[in-house]
Amino acid sequence: MSDASSHRSGRPRARRFTRRSSPSAVELTERDYHVLAALADHRVLSADHLWRLVFRGAASKVRRRLRSLYDHRLIDRLRLVAIPTQGNPPFLYTLTAEGAATLRFHDATRVTHRGRSAGLQFQHHRHLINELYVTLMEAARAQRCSIANWRHEEQLRLPAANGLPGKAERVPHPTLGDLPLLPDAYFELEVPGGGRFAYFVEVDRATHPHRVWRDRAHLYSTYADPHRGLFRRRFGRETFRLLIVTTNDFRRRSRRDNILHTIRETIGPSDLFLAATFADVKPDRLLRPIWHRADGGNPCSIARNPPLVVRASRS
Repeated sequence: MSDASSHRSGRPRARRFTRRSSPSAVELTERDYHVLAALADHRVLSADHLWRLVFRGAASKVRRRLRSLYDHRLIDRLRLVAIPTQGNPPFLYTLTAEGAATLRFHDATRVTHRGRSAGLQFQHHRHLINELYVTLMEAARAQRCSIANWRHEEQLRLPAANGLPGKAERVPHPTLGDLPLLPDAYFELEVPGGGRFAYFVEVDRATHPHRVWRDRAHLYSTYADPHRGLFRRRFGRETFRLLIVTTNDFRRRSRRDNILHTIRETIGPSDLFLAATFADVKPDRLLRPIWHRADGGNPCSIARNPPLVVRASRS
């Protein structure tokens, strides 16, 4: 992300992770505030994410503008550690303390989150969640749908007293006790004709054993139980589905299929759980029938939400 234009103008080329000591003066535009707001909402975003969400212009102009905001200490730049077979990782941008203060001065109602102190695992994980979010926005726009009420994990925590960090909601299970509910995200998809469907999101990077999905099968089926009404009381809607996005198939091994098999073995056939791989996270695919079901039915589209049959969790 070096600034080639400054090199051509005679100024020394800035290092990628070193700010210029005396950057040129900059006047913030409404688009710059949109960049700061996007980082406040999503914690860490790549230049590609910001281009797709905010700029949508020439890539060189995006790089120069982000470089300027970086030099003026409004945003920070992080480097993800490379993962073998996945090429060079993107830079990630986060909001600095100065950027958060500037955004609050512009909009006093804005809640800001800074991502600098977050660890590498969080950065990798949030980058994938945000890739899903940005792609979902593009796919919805192309199909004349809209995404409403998107909430990340931190917005799904229950508020705590005295300014302490919020906690996960506890879901009482009849035999397993209280299970913590803290999905990666929640959103509602509005489709032409007035339909509105609720979804939780879990991004699975294959970093934990499959037995985790036994607990999650019990957790989400209990939370969806209409007789308990837990989801309805908190979110004001009758039903939801869980979208699971996981690693691509490798050497005929499918993490997606194994997760769905674990869910079926735990609670029986259920159309509450839908799964796809990262390879399907493309604007022209995400709203197509690519979501595999834990009840063994044909893959479905999340934009054509079929009738939901909620089965009680088996102990």
